[in-house]
Amino acid sequence: MRFGAHVSIRGRIHQAIDRARAIGCECLQIFVGSPRQWRVVSYPPEDLAAFRAKRAAAGLDPLVAHTPYLVDLAAGGDLYERSVGALVHTLQVIEDLEGLGAVTHIGSRGEESLARCVRRVARAVRQALQRTQRAWVLLEGSAGRTLGGTFQELGAFLDALDGEGRVGVCLDTAHLFAAGWDLRTKEGVDAMLAAFDATVGIGRLRVLHLNDTPVRCGSRVDRHENIGAGTIGLGGFRIIVNHPRLVHLAGIIETPGFGHKGPDRRNLRILKSLREAT
Repeated sequence: MRFGAHVSIRGRIHQAIDRARAIGCECLQIFVGSPRQWRVVSYPPEDLAAFRAKRAAAGLDPLVAHTPYLVDLAAGGDLYERSVGALVHTLQVIEDLEGLGAVTHIGSRGEESLARCVRRVARAVRQALQRTQRAWVLLEGSAGRTLGGTFQELGAFLDALDGEGRVGVCLDTAHLFAAGWDLRTKEGVDAMLAAFDATVGIGRLRVLHLNDTPVRCGSRVDRHENIGAGTIGLGGFRIIVNHPRLVHLAGIIETPGFGHKGPDRRNLRILKSLREAT
């Protein structure tokens, strides 16, 4: 498994590569604008070219972007339109950067039926795919209080998008644990992957978010903790990062950092120490 982190694009977008290299990333995730605003940011061609050149020289692969936290693909009205626009913009920038795709939260069900949410999300994703060329849409599983908290829900979205080749899934270890999957044993990880394969399809899993969590299993609370400092623990992560069905994936941290400044070298060093030679 290749390990990386969510890194800041503060300053010039290509400075994200410098930050990724400084903490020992082998892959990376970025935002392409503010995660808490709808504002669309355009980048000068020379900055995009510098990003591509730096990433190629550093061998950082894959590259993914995360959509803003405001995105709700199951919403109606103006929020739906803004969400589709944000997804499209994220995909377009990641295509300019020659990355894999955009990880996105799916949204909230609210008072709507699941069937109606599935139709709306599928329509949103199709619109985004039609307006882009190569990048994947990666639907992120949730901790259980928003859409995507069960594999059955993720499977329903994928089924509604049958025939769309550029749609995959990102699973987050903190979300899985909060949703009730005990990742502390090999039996627990095996059971989770078997259920995912049966309902979604293991081939749709393209990226992992590797985050420990301070919450109990099944709490449905989304909280991130540094690797080994939470309830999943080092034993759980050793199983996850060496699991034969997962070792080919990228594992990206979104941890608070041991200095409380975000994903850091220490978290990545811990993960690398757990990785067994193959």
